[in-house]
Amino acid sequence: MSKKKIESIMRDFIETIEKGDVEKALTFLAEDADYIRPEGIFKGKEELKHYLRWSAQISPNPKIKDVGIGIMVKGSKAVYEHIVEVTYEGAKYEALTLCVYEFSDEKIQHLRTVVDRLSIIKQVVESASGVKAWIGRRVVNYIVKEAEKGLH
Repeated sequence: MSKKKIESIMRDFIETIEKGDVEKALTFLAEDADYIRPEGIFKGKEELKHYLRWSAQISPNPKIKDVGIGIMVKGSKAVYEHIVEVTYEGAKYEALTLCVYEFSDEKIQHLRTVVDRLSIIKQVVESASGVKAWIGRRVVNYIVKEAEKGLH
C-alpha cells in the first residue's frame, strides 16, 4: 500500500473520530484489530465499538491538529504526532498525543496511543472550581512535586 493511501486512510479515520461517528470509524479497522490506550487494550470490533462509543461520550467533538512530524509512513506502519483539544464537563484541555498505526489489507490492524495523562489531569483541575477542585489541585500538585523532586 502506498504512503499516500495510508495517510489518506488515517486522515479519514481521524475525521470520523472528530465527528464522533463510531460506526464509520469501525469500517477503517480490521475485524481482529487491537487498540492499545492508556485506558486499556481493546481487541476485536465489539471491544473497539464499546471503547469508541465511550470515548465519544466523554470527549465529544475533539479537535485534532498535526504538530511536530505529523504523519510519517514507513512500509505498512505510520506514526502520527498531534494535539487533541477536548472540553470535558466544562473543562478544556489539550494533550500531545502519539499514535502508531499498523496496516493490513488497507485496514488498521494495530493502533497504539501514548498521551500524557498527568498533563490532562493538571489542566482539568486547574480549570475546575469549588471545594472538590481545590482538593484535586492539591493532590495533583503534590504528586507532580514529588515526581519532579530534584529536577528543578
